[in-house]
Amino acid sequence: MISNIKPIRENNFNYKFIFPLLRYDFGNARSYLEDQTLEAKINDYIENVYQDQKAQNISVYFSDLLSNRWAGVNTDTEYHPGSMMKVLIMIAYYRESQLDPSVLERNLVYTEDIKKQANIIDYALPSNMIVGRIYNTRDLIKNMIENSDNGAETLLLDNSDQKILNDIYHDLNIEVPTEVPDFTISAKNYSAFLRILYNSTYLNDTDSEEALSLMTQTTFKSGLAAGVPSDISVAHKYGERVDTNTTGTVIATELHDCGIVYTENPYQICVMIKGYPDASETELASLIKDISALVYNYANSNN
Repeated sequence: MISNIKPIRENNFNYKFIFPLLRYDFGNARSYLEDQTLEAKINDYIENVYQDQKAQNISVYFSDLLSNRWAGVNTDTEYHPGSMMKVLIMIAYYRESQLDPSVLERNLVYTEDIKKQANIIDYALPSNMIVGRIYNTRDLIKNMIENSDNGAETLLLDNSDQKILNDIYHDLNIEVPTEVPDFTISAKNYSAFLRILYNSTYLNDTDSEEALSLMTQTTFKSGLAAGVPSDISVAHKYGERVDTNTTGTVIATELHDCGIVYTENPYQICVMIKGYPDASETELASLIKDISALVYNYANSNN
């Protein structure tokens, strides 16, 4: 089975002497690392949620970052990631700054046009940014990650290097959002973005550390973070989506939260939920909290 473990390397041919390693694909060998006991506990919880009609679909992916022990339920089911993709914009800016350090010191103007673009998303929270004001790129990244601000995201995206952003998806063998009509991603695939930050295999050590530090400061505390003790750091990003049909009728609500929990044995966990049309963020966040607590208690007792 060792022969089934394959390295995933950076899809970048600009280097002459190196071939950077991003992560390993364990292929069929993953079965030896699968924690079926934890899987069964997660699955039992999810089945009860389905019976109570509290959600249409739930996916969970867990991985111990030191031992590579993993567990998952519906890990390949795909969802609309929503604001979780802001992490990719942050990675792209740090990546570009390694070529041009001045990128993170640029000053950008929040215009009326950018505001209109940010407000296109239905049910999105209003931005805290002010039209006509100049914002530093570092401050925009901070606002985008910590407050999930859509105005900051739109301004950064409008001034980003699209090639560098697309390269991240290509390097990890994930579809590029701009190349598919209705982009979705699975819990397992999204977790790859967290792993390359934790392993510092895509950005340098300083930028990886700063990126994850920002993610520990997110103001959304009702999901993963609520399921672990308050003194445990959680670097995470949430995303939400309200799905409507062609007539504008709400057909589903989605809420996701994916991150790294810094226990003695750090682990990553990604919970993605598709709820019913009338489900509130509070109700879906409570489900994420319960799953986070279940995983924390199990992982902590085993460690």
